[in-house]
Amino acid sequence: MASIYKRGKTYTASIFVMKDGERRRKTKSGFRTKSEAQGWANEMEVAKQNDELQLNSNMLFSDFFDEWFETFKKPTVSKSTARWYVYVSRNIHEYFKTTKIQNVTRYKYQKFLNDFGTKHGIATSRKLNAMIKEVARSAQYEGYITKNFAESAKITGHAKKDNQLKYLDETDMKALVEYIESKPLAVRAATDMMILFALQSGARYSEIAALQWDNLDFEESVVHIERSWDQVSKEFKPTKTKTSVRDIALPMLFMQELEDWHTLSASKSFVFTSHNMLPPTSNAANKQLRRDLDDISAEKVITFHGLRHTHASWLLSHNVDVQYVADRLGHSDISITLGTYTHLLKDHRNSEASKSVNLLSNL
Repeated sequence: MASIYKRGKTYTASIFVMKDGERRRKTKSGFRTKSEAQGWANEMEVAKQNDELQLNSNMLFSDFFDEWFETFKKPTVSKSTARWYVYVSRNIHEYFKTTKIQNVTRYKYQKFLNDFGTKHGIATSRKLNAMIKEVARSAQYEGYITKNFAESAKITGHAKKDNQLKYLDETDMKALVEYIESKPLAVRAATDMMILFALQSGARYSEIAALQWDNLDFEESVVHIERSWDQVSKEFKPTKTKTSVRDIALPMLFMQELEDWHTLSASKSFVFTSHNMLPPTSNAANKQLRRDLDDISAEKVITFHGLRHTHASWLLSHNVDVQYVADRLGHSDISITLGTYTHLLKDHRNSEASKSVNLLSNL
């Protein structure tokens, strides 16, 4: 039953509901007439019957997010994923400083996404929204909100860089290899060796950094990718996906060079190490790559991850089977490879179409 009473010149209405074994109250004041208060109370009773009632709460949106993360996610997710939640939390604390969870509307949330999108890429915005949507779904289930304010939100952000800008063309790729190879092995930087390894294998930075000498099979010219390296926590972690655990065949000449590199650093457990006996950071690898690309006057300046795209693009442009390339990259599904390298495969299809038409014309 609703409770309606006059407070000064206006009316107040309260309804009660059992939640988690406790009697909870929802109250609203400021009604000009008793009938208005009764009308609101009737609407809330219907919402209560339909499990759509939003309870009064003093909990801030930011606090709810943090408590949800600590309870449901932190014990189960990897450290890298946990850092993502901490990053999202920081943005929520900054934007929704004093906003209660029950006061976050679709309009307010969309303004937050729009603001975030002016400074970040579309992929980052999409990931942030996915995490918040999951939290909002929990808040809805617990009765703090009646609707998920993140549902059907419009994701904004900077456009993804054109794939054409992410990899080196064949001329610069070969020039980069020749330039690094011209440096004597005894004084060559570990980051330069990582660059060569990325070009030869298509492996990710974290996979290359995690390599230890027992991962290299010099007789078979194969590298065994079994784990990744977390450069923040400075510890091993599982690979990105199960299919990322794989064997990659490498050129024999490069494996011989790695064997010579081993002779120079036999006391080190990691294949590639910096002064602290741990793998060089991704920042160090990126800086070395930028220096090398500048030294050869490359047309494009790419990131270390761009070496993986260079490797795959070069193989595909030379008509290597796309399924093999997907396996070599450790993609969990060939559709990932097809989606990432659509531009190359389209050029190849056009070439094959022209070849087919010419053949058929001779029938």
